[in-house]
Amino acid sequence: MAYPIVSAPYGFKPLNRLDGLPYAGATRKIPIEYAYAQNLFYGDVVQISSGGTVIRSAMSAASSPGTAVAGTIGIFLGCSYTSPTTSQKLFAQYYPASLAANDAEAIVVDDPRALFKAVVTVQGTSLANSSTTIGYLNPYYVGSNLYMVGGAGGVSGSTTTGNSAQSVSGAVITSGTSGAGDRVTSALPWRMVGVVPETAVTLTGIGSTSGSSTTVTLTTPVTGLVPGMQLICPTGTGTLVGQYATVINVSTTTLTLDAAVTLAASSALTFVGFPEVLVTWNGSFHSYNNTTGV
Repeated sequence: MAYPIVSAPYGFKPLNRLDGLPYAGATRKIPIEYAYAQNLFYGDVVQISSGGTVIRSAMSAASSPGTAVAGTIGIFLGCSYTSPTTSQKLFAQYYPASLAANDAEAIVVDDPRALFKAVVTVQGTSLANSSTTIGYLNPYYVGSNLYMVGGAGGVSGSTTTGNSAQSVSGAVITSGTSGAGDRVTSALPWRMVGVVPETAVTLTGIGSTSGSSTTVTLTTPVTGLVPGMQLICPTGTGTLVGQYATVINVSTTTLTLDAAVTLAASSALTFVGFPEVLVTWNGSFHSYNNTTGV
């Protein structure tokens, strides 16, 4: 297992631009409504309200995920305000709900071509918006679309660290098995463009197939193996170069893959999963690319 271990979602962390240019840290300050009633956490997706202030985005896996929300402006990276208790200017990791400050301003990354790092979480047998269980994707998913998990009404964040608990996921796996999800081609907020190799998780096992098959039988169960991980077995044969296939179902010693492979008896298998991925805004889901104004 790689280090550091990813233990929980943290929202969306800006890395650089989609074109590979370094991220210069450019942000924009946008007012927060006086006594706004929700927490805003570092890494949260935010939008501009009809009143011109920053609010938590309504864009989520649970409410119209295929519909862009006009006003979605970027990622919240903290705020500043005058403390109603001490009358001192403060800079904070998160905005505490119902703060009685009339000069509160959000610090927002609003570049529609920014590239972000995000944690992958698991979807169960139906699409949900509150998962904090770490899942895994792999390069098979690059180019597909991802849900935002933990939007309005979903997971919030930590008032201890000030960090968001938002994450990304694929769709519900059609077999009904919990996992990071199937690939999605329909419109969703995020486009996956890469994986984060530094925190990859690697497992090993022994298995085989009965001829060319999408079903792999393991000699013994592999602890920690879940859908979304990549099977690598260069000694096998199949349609995919190097036998890079994706596990889409795990049932004790029986695995289901996304593509048929042929594995001899007692084949040495490697499974790799990436709990963190690189994403960018998808089309009109960022308000600067949306022709509908606030």
